[in-house]
Amino acid sequence: MDVSREESFKIENNYRIINNKSNYQLKLKVMKAKNEKREKYSRLACAVMFSLLLVSVSVSAQEKKPGRTLFGPDVTLTEVWAPEVKLNTIQGKTGTLIGIYGGALINHKVLLGFTGGVNLSHPTVNYGYFGGIAQVIAYPGKMVHVSGQLVVAYGTTKDYENPKSGLLDNFWNISGERFVLNEPGVNIELNLSERVTFVTGVSYRWVTGLDPNNEYIDITHVTNQDMSGVNFNIGLKFTKLNKK
Repeated sequence: MDVSREESFKIENNYRIINNKSNYQLKLKVMKAKNEKREKYSRLACAVMFSLLLVSVSVSAQEKKPGRTLFGPDVTLTEVWAPEVKLNTIQGKTGTLIGIYGGALINHKVLLGFTGGVNLSHPTVNYGYFGGIAQVIAYPGKMVHVSGQLVVAYGTTKDYENPKSGLLDNFWNISGERFVLNEPGVNIELNLSERVTFVTGVSYRWVTGLDPNNEYIDITHVTNQDMSGVNFNIGLKFTKLNKK
């Protein structure tokens, strides 16, 4: 019995030793696999960082090169705003219109922008318009120079609800019969300073699209011919200086 126990003990002890060795070898394999995995990820991370570094250097080099644009580096763009007053005659009666135009001035010679105006003092016909303006300026560097322009706009007119009794009476109450306006003109300009230019000129307004029997103008029955005619204008042009 004692021999059997001793043999059993030896067998069990040998089994434990073998099992421990197996566990140790297994742990070594797992640790080795983890180390290999870590090395693999480390190499991958280094490769990614190196790639990002190359991309960053490439982008920085490209940023030093000027991008392609519609206008070249020798083209200047300046912001311009110009309030104005126009004097005209409609149905034999004289009135004034206040307006404003503005936009981008290219090389101080070509202006592209928007314009609008509304009746101020005409005693019977109330109207206004909004549209685009193109202006070409000749010799802008001279103190006195000329410019030509074209206004294409959408307008509307409406009879006064009550007889006009003051300058601002029924002001802007113009939403009614619609028309289209085309107005070429020529100006004389005087440079008062680097930023301010005095402008005065003359233009001719062609109007189409009016129906004199429309309910909005059933008092004046204003026609295209009535609305068309010569305009005299005076105003100031303000130029925003470029930041250097």
